[in-house]
Amino acid sequence: MEQTKRSRTKRFWASSIALLALATVVHAEPFDAKSQVPRATTPQALRTRLESHFATYQRMQQAADPAAFIRDRQAYQQWADLFFAVTLAFDERMSVGDLSAFGLSAQPDGTYTVDLRKFPQWDPLDARLYRLGNPAVLESYVPALKERGFRDADIVALRTYLATHDPRLRIHAAGRELVDTFAKQLQERRKAGKPLNLDQVLMYRYQKESLKAECDRQWAVALMDALDPQRQRILASFLDEFESTLQLGGPAESLDRSLAAEAEPIVSGEYVQRLNFEEAQLRQDVEQRARKLTEGEQR
Repeated sequence: MEQTKRSRTKRFWASSIALLALATVVHAEPFDAKSQVPRATTPQALRTRLESHFATYQRMQQAADPAAFIRDRQAYQQWADLFFAVTLAFDERMSVGDLSAFGLSAQPDGTYTVDLRKFPQWDPLDARLYRLGNPAVLESYVPALKERGFRDADIVALRTYLATHDPRLRIHAAGRELVDTFAKQLQERRKAGKPLNLDQVLMYRYQKESLKAECDRQWAVALMDALDPQRQRILASFLDEFESTLQLGGPAESLDRSLAAEAEPIVSGEYVQRLNFEEAQLRQDVEQRARKLTEGEQR
């Protein structure tokens, strides 16, 4: 199967403030200044969390339902928190030791790569399903899916769901309240002459990425439920065949500078114009994707 390569920014936002439309399933969430960032303070703490995730993932892989892991909100949230903790450890340039047992292969440039086919624990089903949102990719998969047992009606169901649901459109209502309430706190601090609180910016980043992860999870579960159990198993098995690599680590700048840059447009208020522009661009892209998916269905 084809080889794909992903960096850490493919799954989660590092410094983007692109918070777009959210379905009513995910409720609006204001910024919570009392939340806890899932930081692993020592290499052993990181290893312990990795061991726990690997054990949970392995147990759920034994279930008949290929979507068992993403259906379990608590297990998935623990995974999202772990991923945040890992990337934060790299951003803080923490010495993590040898993590090859968990698939992290150290590279000469200071980054780490993960072979996702050998270590699917780093690649939950929602990430693999995400590629189906590209109409050209989906069309290239159709012959193989039919060979494995997809019927015309199943392809139609898949196209219909993808044309009417876009995970990127599930972040505006909750996401907008998150950034608006965070902006209010930052702007009040600046008016009071107080310095930027980088710990709060990190909390915002965590809450933003946690929100996105839950949106992705819900989207993926609903996509699977658009198909019957047999087609769900076929689709998951098919996506398992792809070679893919995840790259982590090697931040281009210090964490403090990255957080300060992320906060600046929020403090200044410039984020409002940015979000409005990005939302308009996204809605246009979503319409184009839906049209292409519908055209593929009509062929």
